[in-house]
Amino acid sequence: MWSRTGRRVWVLAGIFAFMAAVGCGLGPERVLAGEVLKLGLLMPVTGTLAYDGGLTIEGVKLATDEINAGGGIDGKMKIDLIVEDSAGLPATSVAAMTKLVGVHKVSAVIGDFASSCTLASMEVAKRERVALVTPISLAPKITQSGNEWVFRACDNSEMIANAFTKYAVKDKKVRKWAFIAVNTDYGRGSVDAFSKKIKELGGEIGPVEYFAQGETDYYAILTKLQATDTQGLCLLGETMDLSRVVNQFFELGLNKKMMLMDPTSGTFNSKFIELTRGRAEGMIGASRFVESIETPAAKKFVAAYKARYGRAPEKYAQAGYDTVHMIAQAVARGKSTQPAAIRDALTKTQYEGPQGKAFFDKTNQLVIDEYIISVKGGNFVVEAGPVKAVD
Repeated sequence: MWSRTGRRVWVLAGIFAFMAAVGCGLGPERVLAGEVLKLGLLMPVTGTLAYDGGLTIEGVKLATDEINAGGGIDGKMKIDLIVEDSAGLPATSVAAMTKLVGVHKVSAVIGDFASSCTLASMEVAKRERVALVTPISLAPKITQSGNEWVFRACDNSEMIANAFTKYAVKDKKVRKWAFIAVNTDYGRGSVDAFSKKIKELGGEIGPVEYFAQGETDYYAILTKLQATDTQGLCLLGETMDLSRVVNQFFELGLNKKMMLMDPTSGTFNSKFIELTRGRAEGMIGASRFVESIETPAAKKFVAAYKARYGRAPEKYAQAGYDTVHMIAQAVARGKSTQPAAIRDALTKTQYEGPQGKAFFDKTNQLVIDEYIISVKGGNFVVEAGPVKAVD
């Protein structure tokens, strides 16, 4: 027969064992109530990419506020969003990522925007064992490096090339392409991906020119196109830079001899339409999201975004919005804010949002369909799709 003291010891031991199990995330009924998810956001707040990064931040904040207004994740856990500025520079991105995980002790990070920044910061994610989920970066090698701590919650250049080149070459009869691309991992990686697909379809590659982010004078590289028989000019970059390219393209009269294409849709937003003053009319591209998608999830997102920001959303805002929801669902599924638990739960993602149904493949690359879109009357309309981006 046990003594009173013996019973007390066994009871206390049981309590401590239960607390240890719960504290380590082992308990099957882990309670999220009272906890806060510290979520890092790594984006260019300043610098050349500030406008585009700002669109992503708007989507992230909209989703965060929606979740918190509903009581939090599973109605129990609020999200504490902590923003750090990468300025679109790899070294600054690494420092900001290090601060998010080392000082702020975030459980996961959304970022970065530029592929070069994500490639640099994902090494910090690997070292510190914290998931980094990029909503924007397109360079294929991000998810081809074997880094299990990095996820891409969007398409990549190879996927877009697979969907878009078939349409451009076969339907639009653009057989000879020229490229003007930003001289970054995104720009170079995209040129490589598109060139490969164009050649597979029997097309030709004409002049290829690269520019530095923030450049203002493109006349020299555009003039080289005047003496060629190029049928389409493929632009790869972001809003501010490419608006200058398009305006100078028209000033030289090149619009009379070749089609403008922005296949990765880096410019398909209201600011670009404003800056180019009607010159974007007829431009074609591909995107995983456009505001006119007729699904309940897309309509709900578009309405909420318009109500908050007074304009229609584009894919950067959608990407930020969806990434927050994917991470929130992973936290709910894993019932833990531990970085490793979030990483593991993200691999099981089966998400349906404004961009449609999506899941991560074995490389942590999101698999999603594409839409072929064009500019008509200053609006972005769907020409075809959804189109499979992965064979």
